[in-house]
Amino acid sequence: IVEVSTKSIKDNGAIVYDFKGKTIVPAFIELNSNVGLPKLGENNFSIRPNSGNNNQGAFYWNDAVHPEFDAAPNYQIDVKANENLIKMGFGFALSHLQDGIVRGSGTLVSLGNQNSNKQILSTSAGQFYSFSKGSSTLNYPSSQMGSIALLRQALYDLKYYMTQQQKDERSISLDKWNSQLTFPAFFQSMEKWEIVRASKIAKEFNLKFNYLGSGNEYAIAQDLKKLDASIIVPLNFPEAYDVKDPYVSRQIPLSDLKHWELAPSNAKILRDHGVTICFTSQGLKSSDQFWTNLRMALKRGLKIEDALSALTTQPASVLKVSSDLGTLEKGKRASFSIYSTDPFLAEGKLLESWILGERNIISEIPATDINGKFSFNLEENKYRVEISGSIEKPQGKVQTFKTDLNKETNTKKIDTISQKATIIRTKTDITIQFNLADDIYKGSVNLHGKIGAEGSVIEGDGSLPNGKWIKWSGIRLEKEKPENKTESIQVDTTFSSATWFPNLAFGFDSLPKQQIYVFQNTTVWTNEKEGVLKNASVVVENGKIIAVNPADFPKNSTIIDATGKHLTAGIIDEHSHIAISKGVNESGQAITSEVSIGDVVNPDDINIFRQLAGGVTAAQLLHGSANPIGGQSALIKLKWGHSPDGMLIPNAPKFIKCALGENVKQANWGENNRFRFPQTRMGVEQVFYDGFLRAKAYKNEWKSYNDALKNKNPKKPSLVEPRRDLELDILLEILEKKRFITCHSYVQSEINMLMHVADSFGFNVNTFTHILEGYKVADKMKNHGAGGSTFSDWWAYKYEVNEAIPQNAKM
Repeated sequence: IVEVSTKSIKDNGAIVYDFKGKTIVPAFIELNSNVGLPKLGENNFSIRPNSGNNNQGAFYWNDAVHPEFDAAPNYQIDVKANENLIKMGFGFALSHLQDGIVRGSGTLVSLGNQNSNKQILSTSAGQFYSFSKGSSTLNYPSSQMGSIALLRQALYDLKYYMTQQQKDERSISLDKWNSQLTFPAFFQSMEKWEIVRASKIAKEFNLKFNYLGSGNEYAIAQDLKKLDASIIVPLNFPEAYDVKDPYVSRQIPLSDLKHWELAPSNAKILRDHGVTICFTSQGLKSSDQFWTNLRMALKRGLKIEDALSALTTQPASVLKVSSDLGTLEKGKRASFSIYSTDPFLAEGKLLESWILGERNIISEIPATDINGKFSFNLEENKYRVEISGSIEKPQGKVQTFKTDLNKETNTKKIDTISQKATIIRTKTDITIQFNLADDIYKGSVNLHGKIGAEGSVIEGDGSLPNGKWIKWSGIRLEKEKPENKTESIQVDTTFSSATWFPNLAFGFDSLPKQQIYVFQNTTVWTNEKEGVLKNASVVVENGKIIAVNPADFPKNSTIIDATGKHLTAGIIDEHSHIAISKGVNESGQAITSEVSIGDVVNPDDINIFRQLAGGVTAAQLLHGSANPIGGQSALIKLKWGHSPDGMLIPNAPKFIKCALGENVKQANWGENNRFRFPQTRMGVEQVFYDGFLRAKAYKNEWKSYNDALKNKNPKKPSLVEPRRDLELDILLEILEKKRFITCHSYVQSEINMLMHVADSFGFNVNTFTHILEGYKVADKMKNHGAGGSTFSDWWAYKYEVNEAIPQNAKM
């Protein structure tokens, strides 16, 4: 672009186009696309084409981490996909491989169809991450907590690889990843809480993520405000549910209905909270759907300037190409769209798309305006036809008449009726259809003709309701007077923009605030030496019990009369699997101590509400029993409507889940799923010994490094810090009695085995859970220092619990 002006520009011999009354909009920038990239499996394409089983070669060991993938060398112009984006108004796209946890680099392309050399604007314009392993066929990771752990470990491996002085090994993956760290980073989220989880990784490793959203970010807008990051907001809103059938409609979760209600308000709510947004067309199939949904967001209160910015200047800023794209001003690339009207305000037609200065005619508009009042001649009969609407999409009304004879007075009454006429126009061709029900014609009139005399005359052939073909003509009597009105978006106030906490059934409309409560006239079970108190009172302030049976109550107390009720301490569930996102087990490896339930706490689980209704106020969320050494547990308070971090008990003791028996040796997984060591109970024992022995060696490695660091000789080469191993970090915490084991257990021989392993390494097993043969080894448990967490009423449900007895807990 060499000049933009509201004044007349000297053409100096240039080609001049007259677009009076039309709207020119800067080309939009799509940040979440795979346009032009091959599909996995098609034409033998794979991410690591020369690595045999996809894991051989000088690459990172897990193929879900493939930062070496470069979009640019794989990019080929996809004319059909480009045209679809162009019709939406896009002129540029950041294209990347939408697969894996570390996905490699994306390429910024222009959406023209000339040649790839010209269309690729930047070969490496961004790096991409997610928690989805994608097409990887490895067993690990098999859960979201596993994906989080793998990403963290990979980042620590990258740090170690780039800081070690003696580069004995080369990694194509890590070399490539290191070169991408200066690129804008994008994290693909599948739901709102993944953004919060990813932001913790960004903070840990000093990264700055932009987040490719899922559409429900409105529910945690307050949390996202703190991130100082751009959210790329999708416009693929859910369609309205068919609720005509009452049996079907009652099955629709209230959370789904709330999302349907609030998804179009997502952008508005985020902007109201000061969150920076961009828009993506990901998930939309047509330009009509794109513009319909965008205007729906505007009708929910989003400002037009914010919408335009989210499609142009903000994505340009994220990509650090704001000096080149996003606006119509001197020096910017000549990429823009021309519409028949303002597309943000009304349904306008895309007329032309200019990509890097090259003109693409999308649809030609009629040159003449036929709006006005016409007299149509059908044989000897005349009808009044009024044409209005836009030039390219006219609308019509036909005035017909009907004679009504009053037999008593023998007088005629003529009624005029206005009928809708369907009008289809293509350049100077026009088709008009309407129905008549008057004294002369009854039925459909179908006319085809040509527009002449600058829209004042229309004439052609047609058929009458009786099937007769005729010549017809229309003469314009009066032109439509242009309205001097300013179009604007009318905000739809019929929809709520209020989110609940959480945004589903039984959610709060606002989070409850701490008050001073007095529970009066109740039976209090103190669990202390005072025992059970009758007709007592309990005072709570700022979430703490400040008095039991005081003489006076604090001022401004909320008094609750609990006469006839019993007040007890809240139940603590020592072994729970509720409120865990996307996988209770990380079953991909025998030892997965690196994974943590604390990373995937799901505060939207309805089971939190149900557990509270049953009196449970705190729980230990445990990893499943798929591995001999599973993942770290999370100790939470059941705080309904709060964030995951708000539920975690601060400074809680550290625990980890271990397991014994049929599950860990895959005896009950089915023959096709027995893929890993161990397969026997003696193999399970060896896994424990192997893990803890490696942890001891790891400790010695770090001790040697730290000792050498203290006594460092300036003349000797710099010391190389050992590689951080998240799995061994946690096993070392167990050995050092900083983390405690809760162990899934049934059979006495295995219970004895694990106590023996623990004794040999100098630590205690904290809790044997299930422990249905605990009565056989209760004396040994006592001597070892282990506690038991047993079922009260569940046994004989599989072979290894056949010897469970009801007296277990008592014994």
